[in-house]
Amino acid sequence: MLRLKYAVVIFALTINGGALAQSADAPNSRLNAYECEALPKPLQVYVQVLDDADRFLKFKDHFEKALRSVGAEIAPKAPIVVTLDVRTVREFQAQSKDTFLQMRAGQENVDMGREGKVFFRGNVWSSKDSSVLGGPKRRLESHLLNQLQVTANANRRANGHCVWQGEVRHDLSGEDDDNATFRVITILANNLGKTVRNKALVVFP
Repeated sequence: MLRLKYAVVIFALTINGGALAQSADAPNSRLNAYECEALPKPLQVYVQVLDDADRFLKFKDHFEKALRSVGAEIAPKAPIVVTLDVRTVREFQAQSKDTFLQMRAGQENVDMGREGKVFFRGNVWSSKDSSVLGGPKRRLESHLLNQLQVTANANRRANGHCVWQGEVRHDLSGEDDDNATFRVITILANNLGKTVRNKALVVFP
């Protein structure tokens, strides 16, 4: 009976530990794609990027190679134009809704530099609300985003109509941006012409 209890405890710890190891620091990656109309066969495409820097030209070359691997032909005057866009979004926002003290000098709509009375309004001390002496009572709201966003839009050259569009959003977790981009580009090429809704991805298996 004692051995059985030990086995149950070890099994439970193994399950919990595995779940923590899988969720901790695991990048969140999602694929969304939409087929506007059926891709023509045989498929000829021309790939363009929105930036002609060397880094983006390498992304273009890699995307073209990945498209060839799924049966597409790359041609300068192809009827389908695929636009590749790569962005790394880094945002940090921190804000507090608390206002300790408001100050106004002179009359309304009068410059602060002019002579006049100075009016103060605020909470000097309070044990319940935010105040100058009591400090803030609400926590600071913060948001951190470090995300790779790669989109590919396929449109008809003649009229600009959508044929297919796909997007991968990958939360970076210390990995190299360009290495992640190359992997994501391959995923987009492999899903060309498919409709996918909010599919979880493993970019770095």
